[in-house]
Amino acid sequence: MRVAVDLLGGDHAPREIVLGVAEALRSGAFVAEELLLVGPSSSTEALLREEGIETLPEILHTESVIAGHEKPVEALRAKPDASISLCVGAVRNGAADGLVAFGNTGAAVAASTMGLGLLPGIRRPGIAVSMLGRNGRFLLLDAGANPSPKPQHLFHYAVMGRAYAQNVLGKENPRIGLLNIGGEASKGNEVMKQAYTKLEESTLPFVGNVEGNQLFSGAADVFVADGFVGNMVLKVVEGFAEYLVGVAGEAGDDSDLRNLLRKLLGASDFSEVGGALLLGLNGAVVIGHGRSRANAVLPALRAARAEIEAEVNRHIVEDLATANPGPDEVAPTA
Repeated sequence: MRVAVDLLGGDHAPREIVLGVAEALRSGAFVAEELLLVGPSSSTEALLREEGIETLPEILHTESVIAGHEKPVEALRAKPDASISLCVGAVRNGAADGLVAFGNTGAAVAASTMGLGLLPGIRRPGIAVSMLGRNGRFLLLDAGANPSPKPQHLFHYAVMGRAYAQNVLGKENPRIGLLNIGGEASKGNEVMKQAYTKLEESTLPFVGNVEGNQLFSGAADVFVADGFVGNMVLKVVEGFAEYLVGVAGEAGDDSDLRNLLRKLLGASDFSEVGGALLLGLNGAVVIGHGRSRANAVLPALRAARAEIEAEVNRHIVEDLATANPGPDEVAPTA
């Protein structure tokens, strides 16, 4: 098992990412052979040695990075040696089994999709985010990869999310909920209605439509949404959690209270969960938050390793073959 790490992506790269790698190695959670670092070789090697790391991972040198303001596809074409492209290439060529990146999300999605290809039967990748609710961890997807999906894409997200929830989160028979504006089957636009029908007629444990106020209540283990709604939900939850934790901090230095608020909100700090999962590709891809610092690196590496070792991709392909969604439908255009 080997994970490629993009050292150049993110607001605090490369120093904070390298420091996080050093901690992963120093703690014994990972050994050098399990990591492939992609970034500036000389400065990375020097910083790792400064941090007391004697046996260094292989470093694939590049100083090219796709910045947050750049248009992903255009930048990928203009910068073939960009760090995210080299990470994807390492997975594609078998030099790594998965990758972790903390930079431009659009570039990570585009590079991974074009470079790794989709699993058999999957039409679009989905960004999955793990959050904490009444019944423990649950999954929300898509959180931004595909803002305008077709019904079949939403069905595939359900299959992918269920495979991950069952084999990584340890849910015995993960329940699927379709995030919608009402519980009735007639609610939502045509895409949501057709997705509801596909899920209802499949062999998946579908509990029906669920509303936003049920997200943390344990109504489902996997919440399926289009990328626009999923991303909005994620950002609102993150922002509200930061607001309440900040208010609690201003009221007094009570770290227990702040930690309790995080748990109650179900939005653990991104440094604790590492990042989001890009499911549906031929390889494990973890996309960390652009603001990540060193303490987010080890959780992201662990997330990639968990997905690889649980063989989530194999389970997705197997589950898709038996889910029986019925024939494809094309949603009418506006």
